[in-house]
Amino acid sequence: MIKMDNVHKAFGDNRVLRGMTLEIPRASSMVIIGGSGTGKSVALKSVLGLITPDSGEIYVDGKPAGSGDRDAFLARFGMLFQGGALFDSLPVWQNVAFRLQRGALKRPASE
Repeated sequence: MIKMDNVHKAFGDNRVLRGMTLEIPRASSMVIIGGSGTGKSVALKSVLGLITPDSGEIYVDGKPAGSGDRDAFLARFGMLFQGGALFDSLPVWQNVAFRLQRGALKRPASE
């Protein structure tokens, strides 16, 4: 479960997240759609702990986001960038599975 409670984030005068409140139940999917610059990536990066919100709370499975073992926490998530940020030498499935194929938390190829 991911819960964002009254999350705010601004970059200078640009207020990107203005009291974002959202709850995504465990074992469900969520799509956030919006135009460029509307806060989609900022929200995701805030959940992952890559950006620190100015205020508000974020929880993953009832615990503050990013608390505990950072590698284990991040291993539970996947993030795929659009277009030019993909590794053009790899097929799509390898771009998606990139994090699972490398590092201390590498998964066996059979998985």
